Amino acid sequence: MSNIVKKELVAYPYLEKPLSVYTFKNGHCAVLAHKKSPMINVSSWIKTGSINENKENNGVSHFVEHLLFKGTTKYPAGVFDRKMEELGGIINAATWKDYTFYYINIPSEHYKIALEMHADMIVDALFPENEIGPEFDPNGASPKEKRERYVVIEEIRMGEDNNWRKVYKNLNSSMYEAHPYKREVIGTKEIIANISQKEINKYYQTFYIPKNVTTIAVGDFDEEEMIGLIEKNFAFKDYSNIEKAKTDEKTPEYKIKNPKIIEDFCEVNTGYFMMGALCDSAKNLKETIALDLLSTILGDGKSSRLYQDLVENTQHPHYYQLETCHYQFKDGDNFFIEANFDASKKDVVIQEIKEHLTNLKTINEDELQKAKKRARVNFAQDAEMVSDIADSIGYWTTVCEDVSLADKYLQILDEITCEYLEEIAQKHLNPDNMSISLLLPKKDK
Repeated sequence: MSNIVKKELVAYPYLEKPLSVYTFKNGHCAVLAHKKSPMINVSSWIKTGSINENKENNGVSHFVEHLLFKGTTKYPAGVFDRKMEELGGIINAATWKDYTFYYINIPSEHYKIALEMHADMIVDALFPENEIGPEFDPNGASPKEKRERYVVIEEIRMGEDNNWRKVYKNLNSSMYEAHPYKREVIGTKEIIANISQKEINKYYQTFYIPKNVTTIAVGDFDEEEMIGLIEKNFAFKDYSNIEKAKTDEKTPEYKIKNPKIIEDFCEVNTGYFMMGALCDSAKNLKETIALDLLSTILGDGKSSRLYQDLVENTQHPHYYQLETCHYQFKDGDNFFIEANFDASKKDVVIQEIKEHLTNLKTINEDELQKAKKRARVNFAQDAEMVSDIADSIGYWTTVCEDVSLADKYLQILDEITCEYLEEIAQKHLNPDNMSISLLLPKKDK
């Protein structure tokens, strides 16, 4: 008897058939997308990332991502990786603030074994002690056994040497009062060096549960066969009686309560600048699209306002890099302006960028249409390959919590006016409500 309790057909842009969205009795969701291709992409998106961490286990989501490849009851560590490589498959995973996802891109004829091994990894991770590695002092001598704990700590150390990472870390932690987004996804050396197998298992058994998992299949396959295999292979265990991992308070923060300027100093020759704002949730689709358009107009590419005014059409440019970016999150988006500049011009840089933000109160039609054209191209490109389609569906289901929003995107994009963009710029990109992080040469301290 089937465990499927609901099937919905959901229109999805650029696909010939609607998505089939299945919900099982245990809450596990499966989304099937039909696309002519010699490849099939199978992915599972887990609705957990650093958003579900606390100050004691920060980084555990990313650590679990690494450790899920280290063996199950059925397949010891390394077997899954070698088998997929042998069959021409590509496997990978990623952890972010709202989600962790795992995927396989495989020739269609091998998708059944790929799906079976992928599902086994998701539902039966063992976290062997010999794969985790011994606990150790991350500021002392390296352990003799350089297992996955050591690998992740080396990844953290590499990030500590990255100048942009330092600037972002300082800015991100200052923008939030209490929300878990304020912490780095990768965690800290001290936590990863000492977190126990028991705590890792507790986190996994708390969040890797059916209602938090969306499995996505994209490609050319028989739908009845595919959904039957998903139902069969995703044999989740019952963790309802375990002690649950603790999470921090997750009240969304849509505005910086205490905007500030943070200065840091190290051995650099140029200045690094990031200015950030907190915005509404990603599922507020009209505002999210508007912020994307504003990012394009302000700082995306050589035709943007910042590049034209401060790099291209000035006799004495003092910027080496200047751009904007917009991150979408379930509990509120981030908008950033980034600059690498002549450190002696710090005060000028702050003033110039603030002025350009203030000038967003006036948007012209030509700018709007160029930005819309760019958005349409980017949106269409997300439907070209099975892997791109799977990633997009994962975003809509996990971050926006509603895959049907994808089919509303182009209509909402068309409806946006210059006046609406000006309104959103005033609402979210007022420089007085934004924080700034600077990394400057030690000699300028």
